[in-house]
This record gives sequence, C-alpha cells and structure tokens, in this order.
Amino acid sequence: MWLFYELLLDSHPGPFVMCTTEGRPWRRSNFRQRFWRPAWDGTDPDNPYSPEHTPPILPWFTFNEGRHTHATWLAEDGIPEVARRARLGQKMKGMARVYDHVTPVMRQQILEALEARWLGSVGSLTARERSEVLAWFPHLRPVLARMGIAPAREAISMSSPFDH
Repeated sequence: MWLFYELLLDSHPGPFVMCTTEGRPWRRSNFRQRFWRPAWDGTDPDNPYSPEHTPPILPWFTFNEGRHTHATWLAEDGIPEVARRARLGQKMKGMARVYDHVTPVMRQQILEALEARWLGSVGSLTARERSEVLAWFPHLRPVLARMGIAPAREAISMSSPFDH
C-alpha cells in the first residue's frame, strides 16, 4: 500500500514529516505559535477588513484536543493499547509495561488506519478544496489518480462555476 507519509518524506531531504525549512523537528512551542494559534484565533482578528485578516479555522480546537482525537481514532480502528500509548509518547501501566511491546505489524496497522482516514477525508473534499490541496502538493496528483480520487478541474477564477 502506498502511504501518504512516504510521499511527504520523499518531498524533502529531512527524516521528519513535519519539520522546519531546515529539516529539524518543530518544537511544540514554535509549532503552536506559528501554526496552531493562527488556526485557532485567525490573524488580525480585531480588524476583519484588514488585508492581514484571516478568520479562525478551528476556534475550539487545542493541541491537546488533537491528541485526544488521534487516540480516539486509533481506538476506533482497533489499534492495540500498547501501540496507541507508544504513538502518543505514553508508557503502559503496571506489568503491561514489562510484557507488552509494539510490533512491526502494529506499526503497519497504525499507518494503514491513518492512511484510510486521510483518503476518506480527501475523497470528501469539494472540487475547490481538492484544487487547493493539489496546488499546495502538486506531487499528489498522480497518487490521487491511482487511488481513484479524480483531481478537480482547475478553477479559471475564484468565481468559476467549476469551484462548486
């Protein structure tokens, strides 16, 4: 199975999926301030007519909420507790810490479950949203085609009838 994460890793020289332009992992505080806060709060929220204004995307969503959602998805997908805890950087409690270990099969299950969720989310995008994603990640075009997700027609303008 072709994985989206492999594509992301192949798209830049560093070993991390989400990294700085220098290829280093984001520190939580930097990632929070540069990416999460603008998504929660928007930019220039007190001046909605400013060219710098962007409305909030996820005003209720927090970094911790993302961890809870991720853990819940893994549980829904039947991922064993030891693998879920390891993915979230947690340790098993009691004797399970001694006896339970994450196996390569469990890691593959996690990748397949997250890949299925990603494909489902891409498949549910509107034509305009798919066009935006492909503008950001043009190397996804052949991958989506192989997976049966037709790329949206390129918009002629923002008022194109093909955006809807």
